[in-house]
Amino acid sequence: MKKLAILIIAAVLLYAENDVISTYLDNIKVGDPVEYKNLKIFPLIAGKTLSLQNYITMDEATDKNWLQIKELGSGNVNSVQIKNNGSSMVFILTGEMISGAKQDRMLKEDVLLPSKSGWIEVPVYCVEHGRWTSVSAEFKSEKLLVPNAVRQAAKLSESQAEVWDEIASSQDHLGIASETRTVRANYEDAEMQKKIGEYTNKFEKLPSLSKSTIGVVVSTGDRIICFDLFANNSLLSKYWKKLLKSYAMDGISGEKSSIDKGTIESLCEALTNTRQVSRGTAGKGETFELTADFGKGSALVYQSAVVHMDFFPTENIIDNDTDLRLDLRRDQRINQ
Repeated sequence: MKKLAILIIAAVLLYAENDVISTYLDNIKVGDPVEYKNLKIFPLIAGKTLSLQNYITMDEATDKNWLQIKELGSGNVNSVQIKNNGSSMVFILTGEMISGAKQDRMLKEDVLLPSKSGWIEVPVYCVEHGRWTSVSAEFKSEKLLVPNAVRQAAKLSESQAEVWDEIASSQDHLGIASETRTVRANYEDAEMQKKIGEYTNKFEKLPSLSKSTIGVVVSTGDRIICFDLFANNSLLSKYWKKLLKSYAMDGISGEKSSIDKGTIESLCEALTNTRQVSRGTAGKGETFELTADFGKGSALVYQSAVVHMDFFPTENIIDNDTDLRLDLRRDQRINQ
């Protein structure tokens, strides 16, 4: 009887956390876009305050010398160990880059590290294909996100090989040379830094235009390249500079956006009907995998708040009339 009660309580809590995602999606509206060259960014504006939690980011924890990150054992391509020695929880965003040790990595998924956590095994992807020799005892934070296209490849494929292929493809396309194929080289290239700077200057104030802005949907050409939603404006603002550099990499190799506000509103409506499956997390909270015929994403939920949710549409969801494809809308109706 006791075991049954525990299972019932767990099911109720899981349903409540799942419902948090719907609450966030139901309370956002799409704002007027901000556009520069090949990027058009649509702010996601909350109709009411959904969370006031102040999250300590990886960069803030790094500056406080709270974090230690090292290889798992003698080295494992897709896992590292992280310890939070600080007095507060630390949030690490999927795609954040760490360098050193035997090869550079990116975090595979969002992680909310407890205070005084001890060593926790965290999943990662390698973002430096050509090195497996130790250059330091521990990793350091690069204070960068991988380019958005790499985040997208990782989320949609969940394949290390696809991550490597995307990095190689982007470097070949942009004319970036890297002996070990590290994704860091994309940001270290002088010409790329200049071009990225143009985008960051134009979009840097977007989160501050409204304190109700808690996310964005980003487009280039005829593609929606990313949906990012955060617990609150404060957390979005903390990550904005890194996110913007990541989006800019797509913009540099993209085309002028043809996506309109109505298309973004249709996407947000469709996201309320994604299939949501709990898959646990290395730290606190619960991670939900979000899947649909038109893309994939995930959401980290903790104490009735979506800490972060992302979604990456597949590249063929837009038709020639810049509207969502009929099979996406059909998928909505079936789920309803």
